[in-house]
Amino acid sequence: MTEANIFIIQSFILLALLCKCGAEFCPHPCVCKSIERKGIILNCSSSKLNAIPEIPANTIKLYLQNSSLTSVPAGSFDHLRHLQEVDLSGNPWNCDCNIFYVKIWLESQNVINMLNVRCVTPATLSGLPFQNLSGNEIQGCHTRWSIECEKFFVRDLYLIGFAVLLLIMMSYVFRMAKGLACRVTVSTSQGKHYKACTKDSHKSK
Repeated sequence: MTEANIFIIQSFILLALLCKCGAEFCPHPCVCKSIERKGIILNCSSSKLNAIPEIPANTIKLYLQNSSLTSVPAGSFDHLRHLQEVDLSGNPWNCDCNIFYVKIWLESQNVINMLNVRCVTPATLSGLPFQNLSGNEIQGCHTRWSIECEKFFVRDLYLIGFAVLLLIMMSYVFRMAKGLACRVTVSTSQGKHYKACTKDSHKSK
């Protein structure tokens, strides 16, 4: 085997390894398990993480429990559209105004051990489960609706406004038609005239 052939084989092997590494990207110090044709199980539990790592979009199960997470930047989980299971329990969550992103996001997920996803700070909320967090406990927060809720609300307002306008126009047209009917005199071949002006229409010759 010539040196050229050996070089080509080595290049193919290196390329294959690079492709494999790119396809199975796993953030440090997490452990990833690939499920064929389904996605990745990402296990970052008990890893002392204090920030959310870069999570692959094809993650189907996410385990971040028993770490050092205190907050999650808004939008950090929005790309996880195939997630089937998540665990965020056992972290020292700081329940300030920014915590509502995580709370609202968890409400739409299949959460393991939700009761143990609790506030640790501030002291007034220490031990309070996320599911019991209403927002009234935190002073100075102005919670916003999600973008989807705002879209639905605006759409409904437009539909209601259109329906009201349509009813007003139909009522106006009906009254106009009724007014015109009162001014119409019909002549028959017998020379009789009928004039409809009120509910008790009268007949005149």
